[in-house]
Amino acid sequence: MSGATSSTATVLRLREARNRMLEALGLGETYPVRDLPVPNERLTVAFNDIATIKIEISETGVDYGLRNKTGDAVGATVKGTGKSVALTTPPIRDDVTFTIHARAPNGREADLLTTAGVKVGLDLSLAAIVLPEDGPSPRILSYNTAITVRLPSSQDGVDYRLVRFVNGDPAHPDDVAAAAQDDVVSVGQTVRGTGGPIELASKPLQADTEIRIRATKTFDAALARPTQTNLLAIRLRIYVRANPDLSLAPEPGAIVDFLSVPKIRLAAAQGGVDYRAVLLRLPDTAFAQGAPPGPGLLAVPVPGQPDVMIRLPPLAAADPSAVPQGFALGADWQPGANADLRLTLPQATADSVVAIAARKTHATGTTSFSSWIWLRQMLAVLVRPNPKPGLSVTVTLAGAATDGAMTIAGGQAGVYYTPRTAQPVPAVLPAYVHQGSPEDANVNKGIGQLELEVDFAVTRDGQPPLPPVVETGASAVGTSWTIGAMKAQSRVGIDLPNPAVITAVPAAQLTAALIDRGSIAHVMVPASAAADSYALFQETSADDIAIGAARDGNGQALDFASAAIANDMVLVLSATSKAAIPVRRRIRFPVAVRPDPTCPVRAGDAAVPAGNRAKILVDKTQTEMSYQLVAAGAPVGAAQPGNGDTLALLTDPISASTTFSIIATRLNPPVATVTLAATATVTLKQN
Repeated sequence: MSGATSSTATVLRLREARNRMLEALGLGETYPVRDLPVPNERLTVAFNDIATIKIEISETGVDYGLRNKTGDAVGATVKGTGKSVALTTPPIRDDVTFTIHARAPNGREADLLTTAGVKVGLDLSLAAIVLPEDGPSPRILSYNTAITVRLPSSQDGVDYRLVRFVNGDPAHPDDVAAAAQDDVVSVGQTVRGTGGPIELASKPLQADTEIRIRATKTFDAALARPTQTNLLAIRLRIYVRANPDLSLAPEPGAIVDFLSVPKIRLAAAQGGVDYRAVLLRLPDTAFAQGAPPGPGLLAVPVPGQPDVMIRLPPLAAADPSAVPQGFALGADWQPGANADLRLTLPQATADSVVAIAARKTHATGTTSFSSWIWLRQMLAVLVRPNPKPGLSVTVTLAGAATDGAMTIAGGQAGVYYTPRTAQPVPAVLPAYVHQGSPEDANVNKGIGQLELEVDFAVTRDGQPPLPPVVETGASAVGTSWTIGAMKAQSRVGIDLPNPAVITAVPAAQLTAALIDRGSIAHVMVPASAAADSYALFQETSADDIAIGAARDGNGQALDFASAAIANDMVLVLSATSKAAIPVRRRIRFPVAVRPDPTCPVRAGDAAVPAGNRAKILVDKTQTEMSYQLVAAGAPVGAAQPGNGDTLALLTDPISASTTFSIIATRLNPPVATVTLAATATVTLKQN
């Protein structure tokens, strides 16, 4: 403040009251109070603008006016009100100091002790704020967002604009010619000051920016005054998050080979930004089978098939600085360099969605902090079926051809397998390999287990499901089958690189097709092939049951012995090729068992009256046999089939003691008859 120091408000009001009392009592006349506060220090206005000079706590009834350095009155006078009053200067063309003259109602005059200085020029100390005023600090914005800057007290007639200097402040900020080269951030270039608040809108910002404000005063040509320009002292630091709209592309494409190492290309990845990929393995529910394109769906073209529609996971609420629940890390943070960046993913084993997080480090001058975002685009990487899925094929040979059925076992879960051959065959339905339910490891999902949005395929019931059996029609030994593999959900497919070849099995034979009950059957392979592995099985309704261990062929004879056989059964010799896709060729050997001669035989009544009939009981009968009662070499009554329990055979009337025997005969070929070892004697009962 220029001039003398003013008194406090309380002192001034006490002195004013004292003066009024003196004049009211007629004790004398008083002069106006001179040490009123005039807070106009460093008041700056643009050339030819007016200034406002305030007088705090004016005396009531006193006239106040401005006088220049020659003592001449300038501007209008203002009457005091006891409160603050304002004096308006004439247009200011040079720096000037005004004296404030006071005239009391009694005519006494005096100059206030405080003078008011006004400078001509640009006020570089103006305040500026980024809206909203209560926004976060530090002020961080999304990429490509504009800001609004408010100057609460602009200079009237001065033009303002937002500028930035990427390489640091200019050497001569007041150089008008250099100012023409400013990197202007404002929309509409400039806003004219009003003496009150104004707002400056910026262009969308794409990088951390220190906003400066250039003030420029351009004079009327008639004044012959050079343009004035300079930068306000205030600096507004704005931090901008990474660009979320980078273009992403999978390499070598959206469909990749099993166990390949795909990459994600980020076009023009920003310098100063690190990028990380996270992977979400796609559950079946993520595939929107048959859905039309729409929000939240990603379409992936599949050659020869409809586009795969994938439901994208919602990531808006997920923290980009962490790996979201359910996701796995795909590629850790790698820096961008304003060029294409490639993130290398793990070996591809499952269909996945890829999301990219971006981390940007912002320097504040003394410290730094980071911001994270998700890139808007998400990608899907679909994986072709495993070309070596551990698949095996089983066929049953009937002579020089198969019986028309093919069992496909093993394979990759969730994949269709369809055999085809060069020879014309009926259309073959694909075999489907079930996959486990993610909710319950003891339950399989898929066709026959849980409804699945895929087409029909061959499956077999059971937990776990039995290997599916497809109908191929009879195919000759030597036929080569190509196996097509296709993912059930994505319909991405390949042909397995190795065929399934049905080769011949060296001659094998059953040493005896009819054996005694409890005996052992033998299957002989006279000249085993080293390219095959052999094993003996018992055929059951569900599957074959192994008898003993498998044995490799060695060019020599191999003898496979069964366990003790009690009932008819089918033995299966399997020869499994040692090829990339093993083909198990089954040869069936029905084994018939002679009737059991040890079934107990007894008379229901050991003695009966003459002329009566008796019952001969046969215990532990076999259902596949019939039993004939015989006496003296002649059959008695009709033969009866076994029931698995005790069978009662009725004799003719007894006229003399008779010994009965039982002949057991097979009901099915081959024919075999055995007389049971036990007999039963019935005598006449004495009166």
